[in-house]
Amino acid sequence: MQDNMILRPLDPGEAFFYLSDHVSCMNFVVLAERRGHLQPERIRQALDAIQLKHQLLQARIRWTEEDGLCFVHAPGQVIELHCHTVTADNWQTCIEDQLSHPFAEGAAPLMRCLYLELAGPDDGADSAGRSVLALSFHHSIGDGRSGTHLLQGLLAHIATGTTAHASAAATALPAMVDVHPPRYRWAEQPEAAKQLKYALMGDYRRHGPLPTIPWLASEASGRTPRFVRLRLPADVTRGLITLARQHGTSVHGALCAAQLMAQYKLQTATDPVAYFLSCPVDMRAHLEPVQPVTPTGLFVSLIAGTYLVSADTDLWALAREVITQTRLQLARGEGHLLFNLYGLDGSLIAPSHLAPFRKKALASLPNTMISNVGAVAEVADDPAVDAISFALCPMPYQTLFTAASSYKDQLILNVGFDAQRLSEANAHALVDGIRTLLLAAVTDTRP
Repeated sequence: MQDNMILRPLDPGEAFFYLSDHVSCMNFVVLAERRGHLQPERIRQALDAIQLKHQLLQARIRWTEEDGLCFVHAPGQVIELHCHTVTADNWQTCIEDQLSHPFAEGAAPLMRCLYLELAGPDDGADSAGRSVLALSFHHSIGDGRSGTHLLQGLLAHIATGTTAHASAAATALPAMVDVHPPRYRWAEQPEAAKQLKYALMGDYRRHGPLPTIPWLASEASGRTPRFVRLRLPADVTRGLITLARQHGTSVHGALCAAQLMAQYKLQTATDPVAYFLSCPVDMRAHLEPVQPVTPTGLFVSLIAGTYLVSADTDLWALAREVITQTRLQLARGEGHLLFNLYGLDGSLIAPSHLAPFRKKALASLPNTMISNVGAVAEVADDPAVDAISFALCPMPYQTLFTAASSYKDQLILNVGFDAQRLSEANAHALVDGIRTLLLAAVTDTRP
């Protein structure tokens, strides 16, 4: 008998992040920094209002032998709201704690809210004080773009005093796999999928074997999420945008190049070194029909590639190569193929699938990761907001997880690292290297 509480099975992408969460907590946090304080009761009202609009905020995940991984209706469960008073120099710790606090099995809803009130004026510059509003997501129900959009909506609800309406109908987007274009439905084309896998693996090996990362303790058993913040002023950010266009690439390409080059500078190698770069990609524009950012849902995949870096690598040339290669891979359908490579093809996923998935995931090539949600629209109803960004902790085989966004023309990088695997000194050296390369790119106006 079919369980009428089942909303639908998790699709391969959602299952991938659910299983990955069991390897290493995959929570991501979106956060807004603002002038002034908020009233917790207004936050509570706004959370209730937005929850009514999103079916996946009224669901839990159930895993059984009979049905596999499924979203199950879980009515009447309110979104947790945690309020803390912090200081300007320790609020970030509360965000880091969310990155290592997994959702319990069967928990609902799969999002939490955190309100941080910074006690007193901000270094005497703002008599109204400051605050941070953050949402922590289970990755199976959202991605960076849907998460930041939901946070924008929450801030607007708080500002306007919108309350919940019981008659509101919760909605959900289709599973990503159900809107793959026919030409990219690889489970229906096993031979074509095999050929694409060969091409993908050939590209991974195009610069020979990848070196080990001597300063990454990938076998460490503990986990301590941390992130370093890097904010570039609006004039620098606009300069990067202009220069990227002039050089036939994008700011994302420049960020990828800077991170790869900073990693090279941290090592003692003098010969060219091949590094593995991985980037989440927003798949919405590669689906039929194109999908919106609301209601919340998971519509990302991962694109990875190897790049050769040397002491004389040019940032803009490497940035062009990254973007050219990424576009090629997306056009080939690698974003649509990724989850098939882990045996996730839409068939039932029994609990016994976790052990082989864990083994395969932990055998992943060491890489560095950049996730860029681009420009986040300003919250018109709350002009006190001066930054919206997000954060996530790297997997054990990753050196960094750089979460990039821009707000009010300021580029914001939350560079995540695991302090059990990467030392604070090396993390800060990498971030300093990224900052130096980006600033040099803007100030160097040579043709």
